[in-house]
Amino acid sequence: MAAGHQTRYACGYLMQHTAMAHWVLATLTHLIQIAAPLVHHYGLWGLVGVLFAENIGVIFAPGEAMVVAAGFLAAKGFFGIDEVLVLAILAAITGGYAAYALGTRLGHAHLVRHGKYLSITPRMIERVHDMLRRFGAPILILGRFIVPLRQLQGYLAGSAEMGFRPYALWSTVGAALWVITWGGGAWWLAQSIPG
Repeated sequence: MAAGHQTRYACGYLMQHTAMAHWVLATLTHLIQIAAPLVHHYGLWGLVGVLFAENIGVIFAPGEAMVVAAGFLAAKGFFGIDEVLVLAILAAITGGYAAYALGTRLGHAHLVRHGKYLSITPRMIERVHDMLRRFGAPILILGRFIVPLRQLQGYLAGSAEMGFRPYALWSTVGAALWVITWGGGAWWLAQSIPG
């Protein structure tokens, strides 16, 4: 009886993780199909431009797709992986810094007044500001992996009057982890794909 239970558990575990692996590969394939032509055509300048735009607040910019495609193309010899990762991290950081500066300059009242155009309510803004004040580092790091928080976190941190030094530190750590996860992960996976 115990052996049968263990076998069913092992089969269920394997099926669950196989489904997850299939989902990850399907997602990466989709992202590469979207952005690879852009990265291939515009090169690393296209990657830098899209990541800067996304991190300054352009919500629909395909940042993840561009990073994944650039990592994949680096594995196929189009770019060096080091230059992809460094340029992507710098673009994400500087875009976030620009958004922070705008958030600081325009302030909380501007965000409340114009947030409605992005379906951002004053209550949502207050909750995020409170979370940034209480849990700044984890929000900035994990927020890089969440759309639209990645695109808006600079504005939100600036308008919440979060100090620049902690914002710069944790935003940089988050940007590096995000780029390495998506770009480095795509590069690593693509190493096993022949051709």
